[in-house]
Amino acid sequence: MESNLSVTENQAEQLENALELLKAIASPTRLALLGVLAARLKEVLTVTELEELSKVPAHQLERDLRQLADVGFIRIEEWLVEKPGREPVPAKITFNPDFLKQLPLMISELHKLNTQLNPPAPKGPQDERSQILARFMKDGKLVSWPAQFKNQLYIIEEVAKVFEAGVNYSEPEVNTILKKIYDYDYVTLRRYLVDLKFLQRANGIYSVVAQSNE
Repeated sequence: MESNLSVTENQAEQLENALELLKAIASPTRLALLGVLAARLKEVLTVTELEELSKVPAHQLERDLRQLADVGFIRIEEWLVEKPGREPVPAKITFNPDFLKQLPLMISELHKLNTQLNPPAPKGPQDERSQILARFMKDGKLVSWPAQFKNQLYIIEEVAKVFEAGVNYSEPEVNTILKKIYDYDYVTLRRYLVDLKFLQRANGIYSVVAQSNE
């Protein structure tokens, strides 16, 4: 059967990244290490501290830490050369906060790809998107922030419509517009608009990202 699936370069990259992340956490010991570090986002732990907290045997730590660092989950802050001529080994480790910033875009692209693979069935007079917007937005204002990312995406898509293509906005102007929609946490809206590529930011100036027809 012929497939009509059209995968963009960015979607292919995000899919590959997701597969690498899944392989990295497929091991119970690496998952344990990641859990310890994620629970201490701003802390730098020594290998000894990490061994005590995670209960992962010392002989396995080096290999697992390298694999988690390779995919970007963690950062090796300091290396130790135990003996001259030996390869350096991880000595101090921390969770990589930049990884959290990449997740929304990755999830968004995978959501789009999944939608192509499994198109939603025709619905009644009010589809899911309309239901979510009606539930969370009243008279153009956001009354609460949904917990599910799929629903958050519906909200962000709707919010993005208030910005005009070809117009440059300063950050205070963006804030003023978003405060009228969700004064409680307009910063989250602004961050998602940029992270999900609805707005682009350069030198403090925001503008609408041209959407691909792919």
